[in-house]
Amino acid sequence: MGRGEKLKMKKNIKLVLPEKTTAAVIASAIFFIAVIGIYSHRETIFSHSQISDEKEQPAFVKVEVVAADKTVRDSIVQNTSIDAVDRIKLLPRVTGRLEKLYVKKGDIVKKGQVLATLEHIQQDALIASTIAQAASAKADSERAKAEMMNAQANLERYERLVKEGFSTKQQYDSIKTEYASTKASYNASLAKERQASAELKRVNSSRGDYIMTAPFSGTVLDDYSMAEGAMISPSSPIMDIADLGRLKATLKIPEVKIFTVKPGMEVFIRFDALPSEEFIGRVTKIDPYVDPSTRTSSVEIEIDNGKKANGRLRPGMFGQASIIEKEYKNCIVVPESALHTDKNGYHVFIVNNGVARLKNVSAGIKQGSSVQILSGIESGDRVVIFGGNNINNGEKVFVETR
Repeated sequence: MGRGEKLKMKKNIKLVLPEKTTAAVIASAIFFIAVIGIYSHRETIFSHSQISDEKEQPAFVKVEVVAADKTVRDSIVQNTSIDAVDRIKLLPRVTGRLEKLYVKKGDIVKKGQVLATLEHIQQDALIASTIAQAASAKADSERAKAEMMNAQANLERYERLVKEGFSTKQQYDSIKTEYASTKASYNASLAKERQASAELKRVNSSRGDYIMTAPFSGTVLDDYSMAEGAMISPSSPIMDIADLGRLKATLKIPEVKIFTVKPGMEVFIRFDALPSEEFIGRVTKIDPYVDPSTRTSSVEIEIDNGKKANGRLRPGMFGQASIIEKEYKNCIVVPESALHTDKNGYHVFIVNNGVARLKNVSAGIKQGSSVQILSGIESGDRVVIFGGNNINNGEKVFVETR
């Protein structure tokens, strides 16, 4: 091959290579432009895909089959705490050193039971001295009585002698004077005996100031960590005692409601510590006046802590009390979550054959987390209680029945 032919072949090769490179570049550019276009419109593409998927799959809801078998109460509801009807902080009447503490926190005590004593040695000595004085006074009065009775017998004898002429009037008057003197001495001794007896009662009573007893049967709520030997005074409580069988709660009733509350009315109470149980009390006291600062009257409620409560209620427990004004039975009630509002008022969704249907309803009394339905639905309707915010009238739904 000559030199000229080699040069021609090189020229042909240079002409072919640029054509293939250009095509590749153009193809790459088109691919990248397409990718960028898809990326920039990804949200629109995905949203259309999601809408399509959502339209294809029904919404998930929970339903509850309603029945006209509930009781609804129109109530005055207030938070409250309870305390014992009979409760006392036991304080000594005198200052003294604590000699003996016979009970402690949590113990059950009986009326009249000795709970604590203060040192009373001096008081015992005084009582012994007073007993001796009373005994001496009684002995004196007995002696004076004997002397008076003897003088009286002499007087009667001289009266007969005077009548029979065997004694003079002067002798009779002397005996009569002697009788009067012994009678006066006897009366004086009786007065001293009564005085000594009264003093003995007084010192015996004051000894009771050093011996503290239970004023009623109950439970020791607090012993204030008292230790034997501690010096206490009338301002130092020794223990807190309460009868836990009868408890009370106090409510503040608005002025506009005071005439709807009557003694003996039932009150339903739920406590935070026992949320699944309801206890019944009764109105026992109603204040005869309205507090001008709050425009309320105090109402006291008594609760039996025996039968149903089985002694579980304790002073200080917090709860919610409801005084029943009216009671409605055989009502349809739905959870508050099932009730929705729009420009036409309240509505719920019911499910028939897998399709949600909107029903306008009239709502009544709200009781806790439930609402009374006066009209719009019937017993046996399957009411949507969860998922109702994400559906429209006529949409298909996937149902879980509660």
